[in-house]
Amino acid sequence: MHNRRRFPRARKPFRAVYFPTQETRVPAVGLDIGGGGLCLLTQEPLPQGNTLLRALVLIGERPVPVSGTICWSDTVTYRARTHYRYGLKFAAINDGDWDHIMRSACTGEKDGSVFATGSTLSSSQRDVLIPYLAQRRVVEALVRAGRLDQPRASGVALVQYRFDGYTMRAGVPYLRLTVRSRRTILSTVSDFSTALLVPIEDRRSAPVLLN
Repeated sequence: MHNRRRFPRARKPFRAVYFPTQETRVPAVGLDIGGGGLCLLTQEPLPQGNTLLRALVLIGERPVPVSGTICWSDTVTYRARTHYRYGLKFAAINDGDWDHIMRSACTGEKDGSVFATGSTLSSSQRDVLIPYLAQRRVVEALVRAGRLDQPRASGVALVQYRFDGYTMRAGVPYLRLTVRSRRTILSTVSDFSTALLVPIEDRRSAPVLLN
């Protein structure tokens, strides 16, 4: 609605508190949350000039501290009273908390664009989730590892992708995938299943092979 989202979002409301100042703690409601940020509903407007907000949100049974920049705001009327909505883009979050949010986004109430964890991607799903350049990087990595025949043309070799979710390492978000590939040497055919991470924000970076 207000921004272009690259990550799925859980849309089930959740409890939150935010800290407009060092000494102040104010209850709020989170409306949705995903890998890029969250939407927060407050009863009072944030102080003018506040562009960075600290909050504590309850995702499942786990309290998650986040810090985000305010990207947009608007007002809504609920029970004849004005409330304030803010869209926050994450500025700081630790890897484990981000992984927890993404597990919730992939298994809770979703926005309809989420791929089922553990599902094999069709060619159209693959192309939506993994840009062509990232697919080329995966092929190159598998060829170097001796797990895939060198493609005969400039196109992408035939491999099969399974979507395993998302993860963050050292502040970098990744797709978690398992790729089935085949290597043929003379008359010997070998099939491989390779778990790997594909960077989401920098598609030019090489994937990380995990096994």
